[in-house]
Amino acid sequence: MDNVASKSGPVIEQKNDRIRLDAATIHELKTFLTAIIASAELLADELQIDEQETLGKLLHGIVRNAHSMDEKLSSLSEIDKLRADDLHSKMEAVEVRSIIRGVAAQFSPVTQRRKQSLAVELPDIMPPVKANRQYLEHILSNLLANASKFTPEYGKLAVKAWQDDGYLAIQIDDTGVGIPVEEQGKIFQPHYQISHGKVKGDVGTGLGLAIAKLLVELHGGKIWVKSGIGQGSSFFFTLPVEL
Repeated sequence: MDNVASKSGPVIEQKNDRIRLDAATIHELKTFLTAIIASAELLADELQIDEQETLGKLLHGIVRNAHSMDEKLSSLSEIDKLRADDLHSKMEAVEVRSIIRGVAAQFSPVTQRRKQSLAVELPDIMPPVKANRQYLEHILSNLLANASKFTPEYGKLAVKAWQDDGYLAIQIDDTGVGIPVEEQGKIFQPHYQISHGKVKGDVGTGLGLAIAKLLVELHGGKIWVKSGIGQGSSFFFTLPVEL
């Protein structure tokens, strides 16, 4: 079966063992969610219920999970757009040093709030890479967010880079809980979320690493992880050097 049709036309497409919602369906679902979120938040304000009470916890759960679902739908829409874009026509020679330092500076409030340190360790000379500046920033932001999410207070994050046989390699380290060996092959799959160690209250979409992998591979690079329980994690990705 290639697609599932309704009276208004196909809304779900199955291709290469992936199931995707079309843009119109995503927009419709997000509209419903916006109404649910607004109604639940208005109800909570009207009732002025303590979040620690049972009814308050239920309302808070509705709002939190609706926001999480809204984020997932946004990410699905973004992945669909990335697959459709002619990325190669938007690539240019990019100076990576300034991008890394810029993303690190933007991410600083997050690490400060979580009492984490973030070090940027770059060589004096770095070759330009062939990349889309916006998407490179997205890759770095997603990997830093993931590192911070699984690193406790007072933990350490670091970004490093070096040249390796026609590629620029970038490494993001953390001193977090680490990833079990049996899960390391799954973490780049859409919606997969590690079962332990996330910072309390941080509700993710399970799509950050999947998007990072898609973007790296669209650039002609590779992404991988080295980790161990209680030993932190190191994420690596490569980008072709601009010749």
